[in-house]
Amino acid sequence: MPRLNMSEAQTRVLILDEAERLFTEIGFEKTTIADIARACGFSSANVHRVYGTKHAINCAAAERKLNAKLQAARGAVAQAETAVEKLKAFTRTVHALTATTIEDNKRVHEMVAKAIEERWDEVSAYRLELVEIAREIIALGVQTGEFNVDDVDVAARAFHVSAMSFFHPLAVADMMVSSDSCRLEEWLPQALRGLGATPEAPANASRTLSVTCSASGASP
Repeated sequence: MPRLNMSEAQTRVLILDEAERLFTEIGFEKTTIADIARACGFSSANVHRVYGTKHAINCAAAERKLNAKLQAARGAVAQAETAVEKLKAFTRTVHALTATTIEDNKRVHEMVAKAIEERWDEVSAYRLELVEIAREIIALGVQTGEFNVDDVDVAARAFHVSAMSFFHPLAVADMMVSSDSCRLEEWLPQALRGLGATPEAPANASRTLSVTCSASGASP
């Protein structure tokens, strides 16, 4: 049934909702503009008018998925108290959401993996935001005395590279079927020691500072 009197923003959301549903049901490679238009009650021309190409819809869907993951990660960080606990919460959340997508929605995982393989701009923005979240947490840990690094920016990039085994969908998928991979809870203590963390971080360290890990404004 045609959708009438919808704003441009509502139309864009509807197209993405239906596209993601079809990606889940039949796969993003097999989904066509005509399929999406039919599901929305639009003509193909109307979908082309709003997004232009199928690739643009793929990019927008990937961006929405990745942004949701970033939002969840920042929410977990905000709830933790110390910098050590924030870094643990951040890493565990990103890893868990990546693993959940692989297990529960393999066709969406294929889309995200394709986006990473082809280096879509949305994925580059997502990676930069992951590094920024790590940088904010490490900077907080340096201020509270939980971490001891010479250069926060370098430490954040190094942490991100090390964490890619637990963040990258293809690496996580491989780890899920491998019996000899290092597990997240085995890696985390090593990563924290690499940042100069002591075994027992000050319980109230982060409360003493008016520092928050707020969104940096990047748009995954």
